[in-house]
Amino acid sequence: MKKIKAKTKPKEAALKRGAGTVTVRNRSRSLGGSIQTIREVFGYLRRYRDQVFVIKIDDGLMGLPLFPLLIRDIVLLHQTGIRVVLVPGAKRSIDTVLQKYGTRTKTVAGVRVTTPEAMPLVKLGASNVSNTLLSLLAENEAHGVVGNWVRARALGVRDGLDYKQTGRVEKVDAVLMQGLLDDGLIPIVPNIGWNTVGRDYNLNSSELAVAVAKALRATKLFFVGQESGIAVVADCPFAEAEEIQAGVFSNLDLEEGEALLKDYPKALGTNSRELLSLALKALSGGVERVHVVNGARDGILLQEVFSSAGQGTMLYMDDYDHIHPAQGGDIPEILRIMQPYVDKGVLVQRDAEGLIRELEHFTVYKVDDVLQGCGALKPYGKSTAELSALVVDPSYAGRGTGAKLVTYLLQRAKKGGVKKVFLLTTQTSDFFMRLGFKEVSVSTLPPERRQAFNLKRNSRVLAISL
Repeated sequence: MKKIKAKTKPKEAALKRGAGTVTVRNRSRSLGGSIQTIREVFGYLRRYRDQVFVIKIDDGLMGLPLFPLLIRDIVLLHQTGIRVVLVPGAKRSIDTVLQKYGTRTKTVAGVRVTTPEAMPLVKLGASNVSNTLLSLLAENEAHGVVGNWVRARALGVRDGLDYKQTGRVEKVDAVLMQGLLDDGLIPIVPNIGWNTVGRDYNLNSSELAVAVAKALRATKLFFVGQESGIAVVADCPFAEAEEIQAGVFSNLDLEEGEALLKDYPKALGTNSRELLSLALKALSGGVERVHVVNGARDGILLQEVFSSAGQGTMLYMDDYDHIHPAQGGDIPEILRIMQPYVDKGVLVQRDAEGLIRELEHFTVYKVDDVLQGCGALKPYGKSTAELSALVVDPSYAGRGTGAKLVTYLLQRAKKGGVKKVFLLTTQTSDFFMRLGFKEVSVSTLPPERRQAFNLKRNSRVLAISL
């Protein structure tokens, strides 16, 4: 979920975003972060109960020491009331079986040509993977079930090449699978499908996972493999400094993902390109979130599910889906994320009553109901507005949240006929100048705002024309 920091005496676990390492932390400093984390976890538990998560697992992870812990975490998700469906990859297992029996298959552009001679061995390899998962689920007192819920058809002949018994998904029996989920079972969907006359086909497990997620209207689809996420393209306009340093995108919306595929296909690399393409298909098909994570990292699934700051790449439909008008229930969280900036002298202290009076001007940035930032846009007449109270929870700093809020508020102002937006700042002028604001004189402020100008704070005045 987040980095666990502990104090030896008294022992106090404080969850903090990071790589999952254990370090020493002072209890008094960590208490606030721990409480907020607990609140966040309870919020996710409430949100995801009875929701469907489809988890595609790369069988290359199965030989790693921490793989049993990954399955244990999946069972924990299941035990909280999340409906889990597993789609195991079987490439490594199939390759092992084929080699053992001296059978070779051709692979063209990453697609195996499955001959009738190879098909029984392909099924054996897929069965081995499913049996491993069944065994591990049983060890953790969960019940899995393997079935033929997928109707398939032949991939056919492409560019003169007959792919034999390699197939593609035609239909997923979502009704039957929902019944299994209702019964508290974990369906395991192997990469084998059958047509209407009983002929079996070898399927791409990643494409299968997308089809299953779409059919079940899954809330989340996970690609759990050995990739840490979608590889970052440093020179694309929406890559943040923190993402460039980490080497993977933290978040991508549908528009950004499509731009990457169109403008930077070679820079992405084969694996990231394929994962991104599949993720966009899932989003377009109604899946709310797609996560690409490294299954070799301990606790990665829990971190992704129960924290809005995970370690992989999260993809979603529209970045502005996270931005909403503030509601009364947001006031305590707005005050909480403002306080560190008040303490530093960046913001003027506000109270709940003052926020209630100004609430109509506030916009919040929330991911999975976790408030990460806010900003206000107050009109002065018809053509001028003030941007104020722009803050981002320090825990989520460096992810571009502030810039997204500013961009959204400026677009909203422009649509409303505003010609100029100004702001007052003491310490963040560089940030706003990067977004196109320029320093102007106090005399350019609207008379009402100029009269309320605090000479002691001596704020800089910045403005941008729309």
